[in-house]
Amino acid sequence: MSGRGGLRSYSNSVLTSARSAGVKGGRRESVAPIDLVSRIQRVEGDLSAAERRVAAAVAADYDATTRMTIGDLAKRAGVSQPSVTRFCRSVGFGSFGEFKVRLATTLTVAALYLKTDRVFDDDVGQLARVVMLRASNAIRDCLEWLDTSAVRRAIAAIAGGARLDIYGQGGSASLAEDAKLRFFRLGIPVCAYADGHQQRMSASTLKPKDVAFAISNSGHSRAVIGAIEIARSYGATTVALTRPKTPLAAAAEVVIPIVIPEDANALMPTASRYAHMAVIDTVATGVASEMGMRSLESLRRVRYALASIGVAIPSPSSDPTPLMKKRNPRE
Repeated sequence: MSGRGGLRSYSNSVLTSARSAGVKGGRRESVAPIDLVSRIQRVEGDLSAAERRVAAAVAADYDATTRMTIGDLAKRAGVSQPSVTRFCRSVGFGSFGEFKVRLATTLTVAALYLKTDRVFDDDVGQLARVVMLRASNAIRDCLEWLDTSAVRRAIAAIAGGARLDIYGQGGSASLAEDAKLRFFRLGIPVCAYADGHQQRMSASTLKPKDVAFAISNSGHSRAVIGAIEIARSYGATTVALTRPKTPLAAAAEVVIPIVIPEDANALMPTASRYAHMAVIDTVATGVASEMGMRSLESLRRVRYALASIGVAIPSPSSDPTPLMKKRNPRE
């Protein structure tokens, strides 16, 4: 039970920025749910009949509720204004005005929450929905503002380049490594560097037709900025996946700007990394298409090498795995 309680505590800390200990002095303590809609669904069974009518009126049109007065909502629900106030307190707010502000925030930040058919009534389900849909929201926002011209230039440079060096530090180091895995399968000579000294040394060996690709959420990593400046001074094409109007953006020749707001809750994972990964996959797919048969041949070889040891994931008819089943796995 202790492990289960720990998971529940963690889930609630992610789902709320402040959580009450239950009922105190005959009154629910205030909470500030991230996903107010889910909070209403979870406490519905504990609401009075009048409060449930208010909840139903809110659910009928969330957006309209944010523009109503307390009298408007009371009339729509067929209850008194004090019943609306009690409903707001039951879901964790001291007033109807505070409730409306949080509802508007939920609609703005988590609109996709209202489009899922599945309703969770457990802490783990709530946790999964918040984290996963927040990730999908980050990718959606990235797509909405994606500079396709910059992506096109990055694709052309990498596809036509002789060598690709990728730089990232801190949280971006894993993204740089992941990007390397995307590109080396296409037959591109590529390396990823997280160490600042190695980044500078790598950049100093680049030449025209080579590409330096920097990944940084902040755009202020000094080592990465320095490496990009060095690479550019030697004639290499420099690409930066970062925030606009930052030192790294100023240093690079091609800038793919990404701005994903971070969550105030420190326990939530950084959503921007999902957007970065989506852009990296977009660039890699574009490069593969641009390279044509060269990339297809490299991918064929990679798949054949994996199939020969029985670890290739099944795919359509081009999958060579069935041909390799009679061979003895090497690992």
